[in-house]
Formats: sequence, C-alpha cells, structure tokens
Amino acid sequence: MKSHWPFGKAAAPAPQVVSELELKLPADGAAPVVLQFWERNTLVVDLQNVASAGQVVLVRRTGNSWPARMAVRMAPQGFETLEVRGAQRLVLPVAASGTGAVTAELPPGTYDQGTAALTISWGAKGAF
Repeated sequence: MKSHWPFGKAAAPAPQVVSELELKLPADGAAPVVLQFWERNTLVVDLQNVASAGQVVLVRRTGNSWPARMAVRMAPQGFETLEVRGAQRLVLPVAASGTGAVTAELPPGTYDQGTAALTISWGAKGAF
C-alpha cells in the first residue's frame, strides 16, 4: 500500500564519493576537503567545504586517463574566483549570492590527455 502514496517514494541516494584523481596538497599542510563523485558521465570535483582561499593539484592515477567530462561544484559566497590551470588557463567568477551550489563544467581544451596535472586555485577576485 505504501508504494501508491505520493510521499512513499524514496529520496534520491547521495552521490558515491570516488577517488578517480589523486589530490596533491600544497606544502603548507592545509588539507582542504575536496570530494569527487560521478554525475552521469561527468566527474564532479566538489569545493563546497573548502576555506575561502586555497589550492589543490589533481593528477591522474597511474594507468588511467583524464575523464571525458569534468565539472567543479562551488558554494556561493564561499570565494570570489576560481582558476583552473591545465592545457589552458580558465578563470571563473563565482556568484556572490544564492543558496544552492553552482556547478561549472570545464570546457573542452582546459585539459587533454597530455596534461600532467590540473591546478585548481580559489580565492579573492584580485588574486588571479
């Protein structure tokens, strides 16, 4: 009987955290909480729980290739600008208002199979 009630449907399951790419942390010892998970065929790097400024380097695991599609998830008001350095440099402004997370997909060309590492930095607008 419960399956016929509109409120009897189960909530969508939380995404499964994966470790597709290795995280290399800066030498200063600050370890940001950076999660990775799949949303369909896109690897999402979640930066919602990081400090207002920082950097992390993503490196492919031995024997693996880069995901075909990657995105970065950010929290509004967490930081002002995001910079991604790979085969190309990408600088994204982050929304200053709002309550929900913002997901930005990395455009083709930001990284390719010859890219050794992706450096993701975030912080104040004038820092980049």
